[in-house]
Amino acid sequence: MPAIISKWKKLGFRSILFRFILLFLSITMFLQLINFLSYNVLLSKFENQIEHNYDRSVANIASSLNNLFEGIYQTNYLLALDPNVLRIFSANYTIDDVSKYADITEAIRSLSRIKSSSNYIDNAYIYKRSEKLIISDEGTYASDFYYDKVYRSGLYPKDFWQAYQASHHLFTILPPSDISGTIRNHGKTSIPVVQSMIGGYWSNDLYVINLDVQPIIQLLRSFKITPNSMLLVSNQDNQLLFSTEENNADMSEILEKAVGETANRFKMTFRNQEMLIIKFNTSFFFQQANMIVSVPITDIKANFNNFSNWNIIVTAIALLVGLLMSILFTKMLYSPIRALVRTLQDGRSMQRSSDSFKEFEYINNEIDRMKSNVAHLNETLSYTLPLVIDQFLVKMLKSNSQMDHSRIDDFLANCKFSFMHDSFWVGLIQCNFKKPFYDSFSEEFQNQASQRLLKLMKSMIPPSSSVYLLEMDTNLFAILVNLPHDADADTWAYHEYLQQIDDLFQTDKAFVHIHIGIGRKYIGYQGMQRSYVEAMKALWRVSPFDTKRISIYNENNQDESGYLLSKTDENKLFNLLLSNKQEDLQQLLKTIINANMNSAMTDMSSRQLYMHLYLIGTQALKQLDKTMDESIFKNYSEFVMSISTHSIGDMADFIVSFYDSVLEACTPVQPGFDIKLFKQYIDDYYHEDISLDMLADKYNTSPKYMSKLLKKELGMTFQRYLQELRIAKAKEMLQHTSKPIQKILEEIGFNNRNSFIRTFRNLEGISPTEYRIQRQVRKG
Repeated sequence: MPAIISKWKKLGFRSILFRFILLFLSITMFLQLINFLSYNVLLSKFENQIEHNYDRSVANIASSLNNLFEGIYQTNYLLALDPNVLRIFSANYTIDDVSKYADITEAIRSLSRIKSSSNYIDNAYIYKRSEKLIISDEGTYASDFYYDKVYRSGLYPKDFWQAYQASHHLFTILPPSDISGTIRNHGKTSIPVVQSMIGGYWSNDLYVINLDVQPIIQLLRSFKITPNSMLLVSNQDNQLLFSTEENNADMSEILEKAVGETANRFKMTFRNQEMLIIKFNTSFFFQQANMIVSVPITDIKANFNNFSNWNIIVTAIALLVGLLMSILFTKMLYSPIRALVRTLQDGRSMQRSSDSFKEFEYINNEIDRMKSNVAHLNETLSYTLPLVIDQFLVKMLKSNSQMDHSRIDDFLANCKFSFMHDSFWVGLIQCNFKKPFYDSFSEEFQNQASQRLLKLMKSMIPPSSSVYLLEMDTNLFAILVNLPHDADADTWAYHEYLQQIDDLFQTDKAFVHIHIGIGRKYIGYQGMQRSYVEAMKALWRVSPFDTKRISIYNENNQDESGYLLSKTDENKLFNLLLSNKQEDLQQLLKTIINANMNSAMTDMSSRQLYMHLYLIGTQALKQLDKTMDESIFKNYSEFVMSISTHSIGDMADFIVSFYDSVLEACTPVQPGFDIKLFKQYIDDYYHEDISLDMLADKYNTSPKYMSKLLKKELGMTFQRYLQELRIAKAKEMLQHTSKPIQKILEEIGFNNRNSFIRTFRNLEGISPTEYRIQRQVRKG
């Protein structure tokens, strides 16, 4: 009977497996049916849209080419910015004087800049037809020599250019021509772009830009619609300008057939291959042009074939994967269970049984065991939580940044800790061990002293109270009391506790001396910090030379302070720290310290002053939500909390160093600055009213930082570099022009004649007039 039941169980299991297989295959077939229907709908839509997409692609290509030629034309206006070029281009301008060579030199430079502005430009030149002179970006040539030896064109010899009539066309694109001549020009093909006007001035002379065909061909090829498609561009006279193919004969044949058709999109046979032809009429900046795209029908069908083949492959793979997943379903269900059991057994052999439910029973038992272990671990961790909470409370008290109440509450909740009340009160206990202590006790005992003191003080805490005794720093302890806000009388119980500690340590005053500072009670976490700060202030008021060992903070202490620090100066210090004005801050700090030193402060007054200045710095960090390096901040905290006597000079050095560290922590990281950009700007705009402050604002940096970089790079100050640059420009004008000195000094950026002459004399040793006379004598 049990054997029959076991067989029925297996059969039932198998029947469930078959049902899963059928269900899975049904879902797979249903998804494939949806995929098949979607494929056919999308394929039909794709076929209808693809030809229209070709039209838009051709329009985009036309727009890109138009932008190219528009950019070429815009060089006309760039060239017009050079007055030397405008004079040379004038029909009345003749080169009959050596002094005009400077105009030609500047024109060559301008043409060179035009050439370098685009990699499509092979060269640029001005043809002075009346003088048969070529002024190009490479220099000047006689027209006969240039057109025969330097830049010989197969279609456009010298006679062509001498007889060329622009007919007042702004922009004329000529058909391409093979180029020879020099080694650099040998084997090139260029497209001349002819202009007879520069900056609105017509002339009988010609301004010609020769475009290198190869970059344009590469541009066209980057726009090919399909891998085997062809693209060509012709002018309004149906002359081929450029194409994606090297064989111009084939392109001319396609152009000839396309011109004879009136439709913008049609099919034709070219070399036994059916092609889709798309015609598009456009203009390249005042120049009418025709674009013709030839797309093989096989390319279009190849897209559909790839799409169709991919769909078949994906469908077959999906069916095969579905079938395999159905067959392996049982193994996939049981494999994780078997692996889990083996992992739980940790390599021990498992007793095999025909009862399939023993694995689940074993897993349940193991889970119960794990839960028991987790409970034990939680119990163990609970012993360490008080230490974690103590350290967190220390961090809260010493934090100099804004508190995030939600994050604090979340952390305490995760530690299963919460404050019972909403108010806090803080007292500080400073232990100062004396020399007899270190002479009388071993090093091991000295190292354990802080823990022994902490344990002793904890044992004296009043029972049934929310009190936390924390070790803030070496030999500095804080008593943090959490109590109801309306229980004013409760704080006196803790005052008595601190008095008891003070009385207790009086018996060992030869070894240790303690000082106690007490703050007031406040609500919330910010109030906790405020009470801690007040306790520090009160602790600072305890003098090592006074018999008073306990100080309670109150507002009257603020007014009775023996140091000079007005509310106005306090606000100034705070605002200068926030605005990062180091020089003004150091000046004000020096004034305050000197005023107090001259007033013969007591030791207590000086400690209070520097404590006040220290707190202003920490408040600035908190306002800007900045933090100082933890090790550095700890050093400052230990100094300010030290009970040892320091000289006024030491305290002044301390507060200056502390404020410098605050400014450094608040200073944003200076971004990388390229001095070359700064120098280039001065070289370009030296004639304007520029200053170090204006340039620093432009490049988002400080004048001091910029001045430091420039001096390091050039070996001189900003003002010195600007003066030398302006005087160098003035020397060029004095030597090569006849402009009046007043005009020259205005053009180079000087506003005052006397200032210009004084600066010129300081740098050159003579006056501008004497310099001009010397150069004229040398020329003569």
